[in-house]
Amino acid sequence: MSDFVFELSLSATDFAPEQTWGDRIEDRGAQVTFSALGQQAPVREKEHWDPDFAKRKVIQADLRTRLPGLSINMGGATSIDITRKGVDKGYGLKKLRDTSGIPLEQMMFIGDALFSGGNDYPAKEIGLETIRVKNLDGTLAAIAAIVACLK
Repeated sequence: MSDFVFELSLSATDFAPEQTWGDRIEDRGAQVTFSALGQQAPVREKEHWDPDFAKRKVIQADLRTRLPGLSINMGGATSIDITRKGVDKGYGLKKLRDTSGIPLEQMMFIGDALFSGGNDYPAKEIGLETIRVKNLDGTLAAIAAIVACLK
């Protein structure tokens, strides 16, 4: 997938960042992740760029017109994930169910993008109990609380 389509989208939405750090496109095999500020952007810069997902919602809508037939979802602090339609976290969780034998009703999902258009939303769509967090620290706190309750 070419950087060109992302450049067009950033230009069209007027959200091109002033500075980037490292590669902005990462091929993760089953998905391509676009990070507007780059993979090596400092955490502080990432958190400041789009804390409420507002910029990425506009970029997402633009990319959906440029990349029809693909699934385009937001995640992390600056990322947009592009996959084939249907190959998302819901798909992965169903594969986990099939492989492990653990029913979806007994699973819980922790994520930062559990809203419609977020890359964690498919976990909600398939009916998992979910906990929304803002960052890694929130994830660690949620897991610690769950473990404490199980002791």
